[in-house]
Amino acid sequence: MTHFPFGLSLIFVSNELDQSLVNELAKAGVVTYEINARHLLQEQQQVSAKHLFQPTGPRPSSIHALFGAEYDFSRLEPEVWQTAVDQAVNIVEIAANLNIPILVFHASAEPVLPAERALRMERAMEGFRIIGEKAQETGRRIAIEYLPRTCLGNTTEELLALVSRLGDETFGVCLDVNHLMDRYAELPQIVRNLGKHLIATHISDCDAADEKHWLPGQGVLNWPGFMQALSDIKYQGPFTYECDVEGNNLAEKLTKMQSNYRWLNGLIP
Repeated sequence: MTHFPFGLSLIFVSNELDQSLVNELAKAGVVTYEINARHLLQEQQQVSAKHLFQPTGPRPSSIHALFGAEYDFSRLEPEVWQTAVDQAVNIVEIAANLNIPILVFHASAEPVLPAERALRMERAMEGFRIIGEKAQETGRRIAIEYLPRTCLGNTTEELLALVSRLGDETFGVCLDVNHLMDRYAELPQIVRNLGKHLIATHISDCDAADEKHWLPGQGVLNWPGFMQALSDIKYQGPFTYECDVEGNNLAEKLTKMQSNYRWLNGLIP
């Protein structure tokens, strides 16, 4: 049986990154975790985080860059674009200083109007090239996230076009399966189409209309097909739960995710 190490996104379980959190993650069998960039913007936050990153125990596999209108480097306004790019480059530098290997970026915020899409794609490409230079210089990789609705990168074809133009040594794709919406039935084929370009995942379930961040099995996604497809392409990146789990405390939430994780890995023959 292929074993994908248990990971999770901290943003869904805690507002703080501290030793007590890392201890709880270790007890729950968490191997990797994704940090939201807002946990690391201040120098003191970075110093504190560095003390938590030990050779053994849970380790940071990725950092999710800031996203939203003010961080959108597909924007057409020159000053807004430049500020967004500068902020993104800063996040790459933080990841390098803390030895976090993968940065997850959104190609845009929303809405993206049809008449602007081609031009905004070029602006995003220009921003990614600058960010990618810093990532390559520091040995980081950038995972462009599969996004929903009108965002740039809302199809496999658009993501692969971005990666092919930017270069797959530095760039790849983060497949957030919760973002597939009405394309949910295509999940196993999407994994196979991404193939070697898939370098990160966000794991949660949804309905056929909107993102829900449910535990796998609570929505419409084909989990046996997904797990088999990951195995078929020999996926080796982070397996990051991004679930909004109910529970009276952190330990209870982690227990639910751990149980679900065991079920998912058991789906592979």
